[in-house]
Amino acid sequence: MEFVCPDPHAQVRAANVRATLDAFQLRPSIGQRLIERHSLAVSDLRPENFMPVQRWLDALKEIQQEIGTGLVHRVGMALLQNADFPPQFDSIDAVFANMDAIYYANHRGDVGHYKTSRSPEGIWTIECATPYPRHFEHGAVEGVCRNATFTKGRGHVVDYKPGPDNSDITCIMRVRPL
Repeated sequence: MEFVCPDPHAQVRAANVRATLDAFQLRPSIGQRLIERHSLAVSDLRPENFMPVQRWLDALKEIQQEIGTGLVHRVGMALLQNADFPPQFDSIDAVFANMDAIYYANHRGDVGHYKTSRSPEGIWTIECATPYPRHFEHGAVEGVCRNATFTKGRGHVVDYKPGPDNSDITCIMRVRPL
């Protein structure tokens, strides 16, 4: 399912796509040309707009193939500055407990799901069954864990594991407080 949206009509908030540009900090013109090659116009990357998910996935795939997984990871981390997080989601526990709802606040259509659970010790398990690349997902979770609003000054460690072969689960992460 990685890089292929099950719903050809699914859409993502254009502000989230802006994370792609934010990840190209040193060379923003390269990021701009790349997303425009996939019919994602910079002038359309306004918070109120929605864009086809598959176009963004195609851009992320090109980034991964041409530049590498590190930049895809940075796009995931940059997502945190652009995603719609209502004020009631003000902690790691609130974000991870509602991750699928937050995801669908930023998407329209069938775009997969997140399955999250928390152990009594406070360790979160996050299974990503979305069309987004696993390195992007890893970056997004690390972005949450580095955000001062969510962490309240407490450190967290993200243990990452790729999903099983031939599965809709692209990756599984365990987040534990330090």
